Amino acid sequence: MYSTTETIFYFWKNFVQIVLIMILILSTLNILLDKKYKALNFRINTFGLIISFIQFVISLIFIFLRININFDLFKNIVLSFLAIVFIFIGWSLHSLQNTSRKKHFRIFIFYLAGLLFIFFRD
Repeated sequence: MYSTTETIFYFWKNFVQIVLIMILILSTLNILLDKKYKALNFRINTFGLIISFIQFVISLIFIFLRININFDLFKNIVLSFLAIVFIFIGWSLHSLQNTSRKKHFRIFIFYLAGLLFIFFRD
């Protein structure tokens, strides 16, 4: 069971990282090209938020199934939680903005912070 959970955990971790990198590239291009914020951007950003939360739940399950409990356990939980918090804050703040450029910029900044927390977790 541990190997199955480990496989699922690493698959979701890599999947979330790839999706967040794609969101960052898309938002960077939209900022530089000054494109309007469309419904597709909203859907992609929401998808990134949802899969990040699913990955957080999977990581909690994986962390608590580990046999050895040490400082890394708490570090991973805190960094996973901070990643979700930053992604959620970015998603929430972008909906309050009026201009497309500000929306893309908020998504870029907070999703980048969440991605960095995911990278530094393990």
